[in-house]
Amino acid sequence: MEPSKFERAKVGAMMGGTVGLCIGLVFGGFSLMRNGPGTRGYVNTLAQTMISSTATFAFFMAIGSVIRSEEAEAIDYVSMNQNRHKSIWGGTMRFTAPPIVILQQQKEQQQQV
Repeated sequence: MEPSKFERAKVGAMMGGTVGLCIGLVFGGFSLMRNGPGTRGYVNTLAQTMISSTATFAFFMAIGSVIRSEEAEAIDYVSMNQNRHKSIWGGTMRFTAPPIVILQQQKEQQQQV
């Protein structure tokens, strides 16, 4: 069973939060070493940097996960595999047409029906 869009958004937010936390630690630590803590102190300055980068990355990754899941549902992989052939250069599979062209052809066929 496919996960719902909300579940995909949660997973994207968790991944983005993890990445944002690590990047906030790195950039916040670098900023503290370079510029000093200012009036708030070391811990508060680092915490604010980590929280803001975590929230930003989590938000954008959640949105990106939902958009990507909608895009993946629209692709007809069976017809895309029919447009593949073996290359004479080493036997790897290559498209006879770029995937975007295949998707445009599918949309045209759906509109004609």
